Amino acid sequence: MTHRLVSYLLQKKDDSPFTLALSGGGTAKQMFRLWVNEYADTVDWQRFRFFWVDERCVSPTDEESNYGQAYRLFFEPMKIPVSNVFRIHGETDPEDEAVRYSSLVGEQVPANGSYPCFDAVILGIGNDGHTASIFPNLLPLLADSRNYVVSRHPVTNQYRISMSGTLILNSSHLLIPVLGIEKADLLSRLMDSTYLENGLPAAYILEHASDAVVFS
Repeated sequence: MTHRLVSYLLQKKDDSPFTLALSGGGTAKQMFRLWVNEYADTVDWQRFRFFWVDERCVSPTDEESNYGQAYRLFFEPMKIPVSNVFRIHGETDPEDEAVRYSSLVGEQVPANGSYPCFDAVILGIGNDGHTASIFPNLLPLLADSRNYVVSRHPVTNQYRISMSGTLILNSSHLLIPVLGIEKADLLSRLMDSTYLENGLPAAYILEHASDAVVFS
């Protein structure tokens, strides 16, 4: 996946920043450690501007914070400048933050049509078929017209800020790691059926994306 990301970076025709949206979770932990251990000197990380696909509504110092995870495992050891990182403020009011972050992304990320267009988005898929923080009980968020929306975990009731499906699909490239034996059956379901057959958010994204690469 890192090689694909680097190839996208090299394809840019100018020296403008490369806008990348990150996800959290166990796969992200593996990815950050790999970047630090094997790609510290081979990738121009200073060209990247880092954003988030989603964030839990917790403090940045909370163990569940996607930003906090990225800071501890990647930004701090790699000495990524603060000016290159645009975090979601999970500690503030969710509705207000969704509006603020939607506006920030609109200002910082060049548009393609009516929506910002990230150079690449790293998108996770949960065991229940959710992607970003769009869960199977929140399917309308897949076609929401806003950049970022408020969602709520169906089990824990934790609030989250998430990219809408509309913004995800407006990105140039989607990189989707689906790792682990426990996700093999899920991946088969996603690849062998349509969104209308299973109603899973991840299936909708895979079905409608113009450029999505799944790594398993």
